[in-house]
Amino acid sequence: MIEKIPIPICGLILALLSLGNLLNDTHPYLRVLCATIGIILMILILAKLILYPKNIKKDLKNPVIASNSGTFSMSLMLLSTYLSQFMPDIACGVWILGVALHISLMIYFTHHFIISNFDISTVYPSYWIVFIGITMAAITAHVHGLNEIGFIFFLAGFIAMLITLPLVIYRYLKYSDIPDANKPLICIFNAVLSILIVGYINSYNSISIEFLGIMYAFACIFYIFSLIKFLEYRKLDFYPSFAAFTFPFVISTLATKGVISKIGSNIILDDVLTLQTIIASAIVLYVLIKYIKFLSRN
Repeated sequence: MIEKIPIPICGLILALLSLGNLLNDTHPYLRVLCATIGIILMILILAKLILYPKNIKKDLKNPVIASNSGTFSMSLMLLSTYLSQFMPDIACGVWILGVALHISLMIYFTHHFIISNFDISTVYPSYWIVFIGITMAAITAHVHGLNEIGFIFFLAGFIAMLITLPLVIYRYLKYSDIPDANKPLICIFNAVLSILIVGYINSYNSISIEFLGIMYAFACIFYIFSLIKFLEYRKLDFYPSFAAFTFPFVISTLATKGVISKIGSNIILDDVLTLQTIIASAIVLYVLIKYIKFLSRN
């Protein structure tokens, strides 16, 4: 079974860890459950890396799989927030490892798939995992007392968004015929601004409410678009790319939660947060069940 575990499952791991943090305020025991499942899946990925390194190396030659692998380093950064309560020094080390791996991926991906062998037809929203995914460092840096460094990572993610968002939109307009296996990746649109919102709030004290509002308005548009696409593509045969359904809906919910913390609670946003939490939880559970069935057959 370990040999068949696909790298994109790391997106589900990231979603589980994020969902645990989302539910912590109201259901702290679910945080433990989400973290436990996420860590088990992470151990299986590490086992594959140790036992079948050639398979991993081969997978990383595929730009779609290579870009999805960024969710592993993002998961390490997020895992460090769980460990910080018990082992702060080790947690900081895990965070540094996650950041280092992600930066290494950015360098590798830029060299192999942009500078050396760029092909617009292979551009997908998973590119954002590589370049905007570094914003996870901004989201988690404050846990380790590294707020100033965190804001630098937010700026890096924001600049990456400005460069890659038009590129990905252009790719979908020019090449609209997408293989079924890659169709779920379009839901990553839902994460591109939401992760920046959470990174901005977590890494900068004197935030601009106007700037935050503009980002959140566009994030809501992307959320509706992605939800429509999820309802359409969930009927496809299962592919490992189904993991792309998960984290975007969790991080968008965390973005709403963050906006509420800054501008204050109101009936509309409170209802939106409740609805988004239910949707995100249901989607993560749905994909988790799909993955369990998939792995049980292999």
